Amino acid sequence: MGCGTFPKIEAIFLAQFHPDLGPIVRLSVPEDAVELDENRGYNNNGGTSRGDDDSRYPESSVVSFGNSSHLGLFHGGEQPTEVVELIKRPTNPKAVTLRSDKIDFNAIQALVIPKLTLFEKLITVNTGRFKVMCYPVAILGNYARNAFIFNMCFAFDINADTKCFGPVVKRVGCLLKELEISSGLLSDEDGERPLMSMMRQLVTKLNDHGECQIELDLKGLSQSLASTGISIKLFPYYGSPRDIAPYHVPVRTIDFEMAKLKSVQTVSQADIPDDIMWDLVLDRVMKHMDNVNHVRRIALLTKIREETVVLALRHLDYYGCIVLADIFQFGNIYEAQYQIMDLYRQAWLQRECYNYVTRDGAASDVQAEELLRLYSTIQKRKTVAEWVLGNEVDVERIDVRRFIVFGVIHQLLRRVHCYPVLCGPAKVCDEERSVVAEDNGETASPGDDSPGNGGLEKRLVEMLDGTHHMDEICVVEEKDAATLRQEFDSHGNIEYMYL
Repeated sequence: MGCGTFPKIEAIFLAQFHPDLGPIVRLSVPEDAVELDENRGYNNNGGTSRGDDDSRYPESSVVSFGNSSHLGLFHGGEQPTEVVELIKRPTNPKAVTLRSDKIDFNAIQALVIPKLTLFEKLITVNTGRFKVMCYPVAILGNYARNAFIFNMCFAFDINADTKCFGPVVKRVGCLLKELEISSGLLSDEDGERPLMSMMRQLVTKLNDHGECQIELDLKGLSQSLASTGISIKLFPYYGSPRDIAPYHVPVRTIDFEMAKLKSVQTVSQADIPDDIMWDLVLDRVMKHMDNVNHVRRIALLTKIREETVVLALRHLDYYGCIVLADIFQFGNIYEAQYQIMDLYRQAWLQRECYNYVTRDGAASDVQAEELLRLYSTIQKRKTVAEWVLGNEVDVERIDVRRFIVFGVIHQLLRRVHCYPVLCGPAKVCDEERSVVAEDNGETASPGDDSPGNGGLEKRLVEMLDGTHHMDEICVVEEKDAATLRQEFDSHGNIEYMYL
């Protein structure tokens, strides 16, 4: 890893379309980061030696931006080749075997110097053990073939999460485009020295500090831009907020009281009350977030519209202040996941588990082996109550609810939901008739399809299509699972799927 949680930059290289040689690697940091086959070998002048297949780039071909559907815009009259075929095409048998610790440029050059439709778009491509992010740019002007095409590429480990580098790669590409238009930085041979300096600083400073401020010396290229500064900073990537349903249970991951205190300390006016420094909806919602209440119950307790509560919780979820769990009941069913081995390997996860699942004063009596054993014995066919009795869980030392919730939020456990499915004709109760009978003091006749005689409400029948689990139905109907099961058993023709 690089600085903090940001991925490490393995290499940076500048690719360019040469009017005679086609796609080449002009500069790279480290200098030997990119390797090509012997037909297009890397030379000391920052270019490539012309190979036998350079007839694909005839000198008479000219860039035409009028036909954007032509992949071979540099291929003369040759028919376009699909990108997938270019990536998977067999290696030239005469070529030497490329080293696995270097980037195979020949395998990705069709995406590094791509179709016109992909210019000025962020591209990510995997090759070997590397993930390469780039932002190809084409500048129309008085150049050979009427355009100057380049691409500053960033290489990472193939398993790295590079979402945070997307804005950086795009920004570097846009900056280089502006510098080329204003000073000819990339097309002028004198620009290689400041370019190499910039690339080295990008690698070292972003890896070490997550930010960099680079001064480019462009005296020989442009007097007006003799000293140009570039500032770049990495920021964590936050994905789009997840959808939050009424049956979700928000679980705190930070101390909200401490967060409120810090927000007050950032203001110079010390006499401002704490309640003014915090969002009013969040303040009321957090008072009822006890890791047990679901979203709809929180809305009822706070007397705030459910839609507003969901917006507040999505805001907290976006910044990682909460995680979402299911409604805990002893009738729930869970199954262990392969991630339980993380509890065996990672000491920090063991400490988190100790602190969260053990009751006060019992932490010293609980061993990691016991916690791992308990998680591994959770089976798909047993409810939590059956699991507690079958494994003689010491509820005096271990909080069962916290034990299950910890496993869910750390993906050690997966909730197995129950989906009721109507497999026959539905008995829909006449709600209006039942209400009128109650108002008149009458009782429904035994043959009526009333709730007491096996009839179900129309809204409930519509949810028995196999796409709504019991947690959702319980929250919508405002009934507990036991009551719903009694109604389903009284109705008949209802089966249960556990997924």
